Amino acid sequence: MARNIMKVKETKDRYDVTYMAGDDSGFDMMEGALLVLEAMNLPINWHRADLGWCMWEKSNKKFGEGDPRCNTVPPETIKSIRDTDATLMAAITSKAGVKGFKSAILQMRQLFDLYINIRPAKKLPGIGTPLAKDPDIDIVMFRENTEDLYAAVEFFPLPKEMFDLHKGMDRFREGKGDVAVSWRVFSEQGCERIIRAAFEYAKATGRKTVHCGNKANVIRQTDGMMKRKFLEIAKEYEQYGIKAYEENADATAMWLIKNPQDYSVVVASNVFGDILSDEASQLTGGLGFAPSGNIGVDAAIFEPSSGSVPKYAHQYKVNPSAMIMTAKMMLEYLGLDEDAAKIEKALGEVLVENKPGTLTYDVLRDFRGDPDWEKNAASTIEMATAIAQKLNPEFKGEKLAAAKEKVHKMCAWDEASLIGFAD
Repeated sequence: MARNIMKVKETKDRYDVTYMAGDDSGFDMMEGALLVLEAMNLPINWHRADLGWCMWEKSNKKFGEGDPRCNTVPPETIKSIRDTDATLMAAITSKAGVKGFKSAILQMRQLFDLYINIRPAKKLPGIGTPLAKDPDIDIVMFRENTEDLYAAVEFFPLPKEMFDLHKGMDRFREGKGDVAVSWRVFSEQGCERIIRAAFEYAKATGRKTVHCGNKANVIRQTDGMMKRKFLEIAKEYEQYGIKAYEENADATAMWLIKNPQDYSVVVASNVFGDILSDEASQLTGGLGFAPSGNIGVDAAIFEPSSGSVPKYAHQYKVNPSAMIMTAKMMLEYLGLDEDAAKIEKALGEVLVENKPGTLTYDVLRDFRGDPDWEKNAASTIEMATAIAQKLNPEFKGEKLAAAKEKVHKMCAWDEASLIGFAD
């Protein structure tokens, strides 16, 4: 029987987990999430690693600009991910137009073949949706994570011999200036395994519908393959009462606004999945509440969909909810389902109670209409503390102070604390 790769490879009494505090406000969010987890006395040994813009700067300082050893991901980080049971990663910073720069998470997705990007979008208590009638929303997006336009097969300027590959390129030969091309690469394996993962998830969790958003009507070869594989695999799951719906991705985007309650599991290619999952997240509080997981056969990296918010770096202003819900997803992967459910419940209680000093600025501004949201906003750590104390009412006084000091050291952002590119 094939292993369920949505769960850790080996069940253990205690797990080794790599944590990566990311960049900028990622450090703040990770600190908040670790504080919540610290309140739970979980069977986890934590191992620090680093990646992102902070490591790009460190490697450039060490090796010199232009040195091929410069990277956003040091060898030590790759080893830590390989040696541990799961990885919890905070938001990182990417900058366009930097020569030699490679996205850290894209490298990890391809290096470890993390072909599943799972992104739930569920209406939270006290947040609701921006839609009329406040419909119930509980959607799980399965986005293919290693192929499509994100395969990083690109050309600029396009070599002359490449114009001969397809007659459709004839109209770009003259009078167009330089031509840039990014290949949209799909494989049969890539389509089949992400589609099967979506159906297996629906089967395991009792969900009864799986939608596939594609553009096979226009992009006939790549999305055509996706559509064919979806309809083929769907037949295998009819016996479990799972209904399959194939539709144009732009129609999916429209119906997510009109009738989001009709969607349960959605599978899509890398680019369409990226867009649709961001849209679904916005219906359930926005990226500040949006977790995600990158899962493959041999590794799993869990990261929030929220950004690293460089303008607020190390100011403890940002909402830790996405990072905390990402930790919840990681606990589910490790089989700690009861602990995971407690985290979601605790977050919901804090949001509903709406007590002073417990909600960050974005919640007060966007969901409470507080005209004094800047003055009344809680810090990242204050909101995390409120959630932690729901999980453990005894988490206060000296115990809380010690935990805060511990996680602050765990997420130190000074160069001396960063791990990677050792001599």
